[in-house]
Amino acid sequence: MGRVRTVLGDIDSTDLGMVYAHEHLIISGGLGVMKKSDLLLNSVEAACREVEDVKRYNIKTFVDMMPLDCGRHPEHLVEISRQTNTHVIAATGFHKPMYYDDIHWIYKYTEEQIRDLLVAEVTEGMDRHSYNGPIIERIPARAGLLKGASDYNRISAVSKKLFVSVAEAQKMTGAPISTHTEEGTMGLEQIQFMTDLGVSPESIIICHTDRNPDLEYHLSMLQTGAFLEYDNASRIKYWPDSMIIDLIVKVVEAGYEDQILLGTDFALRSYWKAYGGGPGMAHLAASFIPRLKQNGLSEETIAKFMVHNPARAFSFQDIG
Repeated sequence: MGRVRTVLGDIDSTDLGMVYAHEHLIISGGLGVMKKSDLLLNSVEAACREVEDVKRYNIKTFVDMMPLDCGRHPEHLVEISRQTNTHVIAATGFHKPMYYDDIHWIYKYTEEQIRDLLVAEVTEGMDRHSYNGPIIERIPARAGLLKGASDYNRISAVSKKLFVSVAEAQKMTGAPISTHTEEGTMGLEQIQFMTDLGVSPESIIICHTDRNPDLEYHLSMLQTGAFLEYDNASRIKYWPDSMIIDLIVKVVEAGYEDQILLGTDFALRSYWKAYGGGPGMAHLAASFIPRLKQNGLSEETIAKFMVHNPARAFSFQDIG
């Protein structure tokens, strides 16, 4: 069906199986952890325990969304994939500006220089140090995904610059793009910005959109052809799962079941059972998906969310 790049090599998209589409298996440190210690997910052993718990529900693939120089550890992702016998897709690209200090190279390098760094991660191999430099040491594992991010209700100047580099890298490699939206805002603006640069909307995945459960806004994004990824199940501090379930049901009723992905975005150790927290990464498969079925979604629709849509979303585009 398509070609997907995992940390252990390229595979056919039909081999992905059931996919958790937005995870953080390892966060080894960085400015984000310095600001919020709960972000530290630095144990391969804990990650493997959490993944093994999720595997009980037949999940086969995990997409790790930690991008450059904010805690990504490519070698640990390889180790987790091997130890758990699962597919892991790694990201290259960028998080929102708060993860980088004000003298970081993202402010100094040109769009073309940054583009070339991203292309090399996808085509040659990820840097062992995730470009926290100055020496680059590439490992055989390659990134299978490009990432960009924006802030709450705005795309800053540096984020626009990075989106340009990501878009250009996408057109050179065919790799899919996944984005961070802060509180679910700026998704439509991200799509417009990248498609204006020549990126196909079918190569764009907009994440955290259920943090802004405005149905009309979701439909406006889906009408472009982009994928939406829902990953806020269990965040009761914002709203109950029933609100997200109702949103998804309405999106399906509107005819967009072929553009929905699901993940957990459990980037805090307090969410992981392996670190003594909860509800655990298995919540999506163990609790949320059964509730989707209880609310009228068919097995075939769930299979689209977990198998067929990810197989298309994470496949490389043929660039000729």
